[in-house]
Amino acid sequence: MKPGTLKTVAIMLCVTLWLAASSWAQVNSGSNGSDGALDLSAYAGQNTNIVINMADHPDGIYQYTSVNIPAGVTVSFFPNANNTPVVWLVQSNCLINGTVDLSGQSATDAIGRLGGPGGFQGGNGGNFPSMGMGPGGGRAGGYSPFASYGTLGSDAGVQPGDIYGNQFIVPLIGGSGGGGGSTYGPPGVCGGGGGGGAILIAASSEIQVNGAIFSRGGNGNYIWSNGIGGGGGSGGAVRLVASRLIGTGSIDCAGGLGGRPDIAMWRAGLGRIRFDVFELSFGGNVNGAFTSGYQPIIIPAPGQLAQLAITSLAGIAVPSNTVSTLLNPAVVIPGQQANPIPVVVQCSNIPLNTTITVQVNPASGATVTTVGMNNFGTQASSTATINVDMPRGGGVIYAKALAPIGIASADNGQKYQSYAKTGLTVGGERFAKIELTVTPGGRQKVVFLTASGKRYPL
Repeated sequence: MKPGTLKTVAIMLCVTLWLAASSWAQVNSGSNGSDGALDLSAYAGQNTNIVINMADHPDGIYQYTSVNIPAGVTVSFFPNANNTPVVWLVQSNCLINGTVDLSGQSATDAIGRLGGPGGFQGGNGGNFPSMGMGPGGGRAGGYSPFASYGTLGSDAGVQPGDIYGNQFIVPLIGGSGGGGGSTYGPPGVCGGGGGGGAILIAASSEIQVNGAIFSRGGNGNYIWSNGIGGGGGSGGAVRLVASRLIGTGSIDCAGGLGGRPDIAMWRAGLGRIRFDVFELSFGGNVNGAFTSGYQPIIIPAPGQLAQLAITSLAGIAVPSNTVSTLLNPAVVIPGQQANPIPVVVQCSNIPLNTTITVQVNPASGATVTTVGMNNFGTQASSTATINVDMPRGGGVIYAKALAPIGIASADNGQKYQSYAKTGLTVGGERFAKIELTVTPGGRQKVVFLTASGKRYPL
């Protein structure tokens, strides 16, 4: 093991279940052991911080044979260029008697600080403050714009960011940054704290935590002379998957402080903590939006979840991974192009003849909605060509599909099974449908729907 060079959405796998001859059922983490053992026993008792540089693991996934972090050793991380969460897949046991720290940075001036790996940056403060980054980022300006995640941040005069994610922490995502605070006195002091990072540890045998796993949000900076401060970042995410979880340690996804640091009740939202284990004997402290159970999806298998993409408009290919705005559109359709205009939507793992809706919201004028079906190809890969009477001028176009949920299964003779059979349920209900919404070149939004129609954004 080389401490300085140790090694969602990249390499993925789906974990299967099997019963061992031991006293508890056992899981398969999927680790191939290619990163060897993370054994830091040589540093025991030295009060040493071992920084794992994630640059050589652009997907954030580590394939260990075993993990041993002794007392007196702290493991922290230098994020990779993709700022992915940390995923440790472990063939045998994971022992944490020291500390694993993915916390976001605290602001000390006007600059919003970075989140932990997989977490989001805080907003800048000053006369023109910015929002914290991430889906629950703190709003900009005013007094202590706190971030949220598993719970709402405090409202200290500025509405906090939104709650997001789900109790399963699938996909794996970290905490959001606090917003930058306004400055009415000396400029440049009210940056927001970074959001806590995200880690998934999956061990085929046992995880033991007698030390600590920290994924706390960073604090916002504060100036006493004018009573204005940046918001704290929200806590991150810790998900542990194992055959058995024991220990007396601490797992802490607290939100960061902000505004007046002497008022401890003013904090950003808690992060999320999830235990997916067969035998739960953990007797330590847990601070976060916590759930436990067992669902066997460690990382969603590649190509098995439903996907939607707008691939061309009026015969013009849509570039992927673009951020489209009215001032910087993904596609410009020539003015002489006659209506109707063909819109091609690519569908993956969506049953044939599913209704696909294309909606155009022009900058001015009425919304145009047209429906069609993905009637060409296979369930694994199909297309829908929908002819739309496109309004002139700038606008935003969406494609939407509502499909039944299925996941490939080779062990029960059925091609697809519901998420209920994998354990991915909520409130006693199975997830029955998935709603996908996508813009040209943009990321898709995913909402799971239960049988009774309750909506859970993913």
